[in-house]
Amino acid sequence: MLDHADVMPYLLERDLISARAVVDGGLRIVDMSRRNRVFVVTADGEPGLVVKQPSDADDDGVRHEAVVLERLRAADHRLAARLPAPVSYDPAAGVLVLEAAPDAQDLRERHAHGRFSRELAAQAGQTLALLHAMAPATLGDHEGPLNLSWALQLHRPSLKAAQHMTGAASELVRTIQRSQELCAALDELHASWRDDAVIHGDIRWDNVLTGRAPTGTSPRRSRLLLVDWESAGRGDPSLDLGAFFGEYLYAWLRSIPIVDPEDPGRLLAHAGRPLARMRPALSAFWLSYARHSSAAAPELGRLLRRAASCAAVRVLTCAFEGSASRHELPGSAYFALQLSLKILGRPDEAVAHLLGISASWPRR
Repeated sequence: MLDHADVMPYLLERDLISARAVVDGGLRIVDMSRRNRVFVVTADGEPGLVVKQPSDADDDGVRHEAVVLERLRAADHRLAARLPAPVSYDPAAGVLVLEAAPDAQDLRERHAHGRFSRELAAQAGQTLALLHAMAPATLGDHEGPLNLSWALQLHRPSLKAAQHMTGAASELVRTIQRSQELCAALDELHASWRDDAVIHGDIRWDNVLTGRAPTGTSPRRSRLLLVDWESAGRGDPSLDLGAFFGEYLYAWLRSIPIVDPEDPGRLLAHAGRPLARMRPALSAFWLSYARHSSAAAPELGRLLRRAASCAAVRVLTCAFEGSASRHELPGSAYFALQLSLKILGRPDEAVAHLLGISASWPRR
């Protein structure tokens, strides 16, 4: 397993960085590890690198990412421009080395000051449209390591998963289970799950990077990169779309001051990140997706409605992830439950009134 001190000699031995970078290039190695070991390596005058290795030797995610990136990049040059470029893969050590985007920020950092770029949202829509147009055969018989529909069964955790939940996470699941309407809606989504497209499977602001555009383009234009492809595989496109919508909805929800868990929406008008400020980006995302999608207009309409329902699922999973290290369920989690139930019950209204996407969006 690579530690911080191992990264430099590992890269030197494989000629992935130069001796000059080590001696007088200001070599910098930043540990960005979470579930996997991840190191970002930069040096003056040299391309940046991202070094990834699974923390668990039995975790197949990094190897899967290497295969997925190779096949997707070869299949469509337009999509390749929005994916990290592999530099090398070492199967013996399970180490994947990727090019790092210069001066990259993720969308969480970009949105920290309450500004939501329509341009970047439109690039995200185009990227997902190109991805979802891929035939599942593009990945061959290489199956992903994860069950991508797990979020639709949040109310039916396995015994093993339940045993490792915190008190807050367990309470959230029990609260979901007490709502017959919410459970029925999740079951209906799960029963209609599709696996006829290639999907990313883990769309979140952390996995959408922005950086400088390639040389020769406008200096003010940002380039979007979609990273962390360990979960990618055959699945339902609405899961990716709903996750993108859901990230905005949850950020809005989290910015609302809650003084009474029984009435979490009392101070709705005082949200630090007003939904009205997000809607232009959400609309730009969907319009770009629809413009670049190969799906016919009726199918796009059904997909948008289902994506709204999956946005509710993303709000629930965000609340679940936020409770994973807590013993008491925060008031925002109860608001997430209420919001998700309303979206699942009335997805068409959610499209119009929450996401701000007009019913007359251009249909080809």
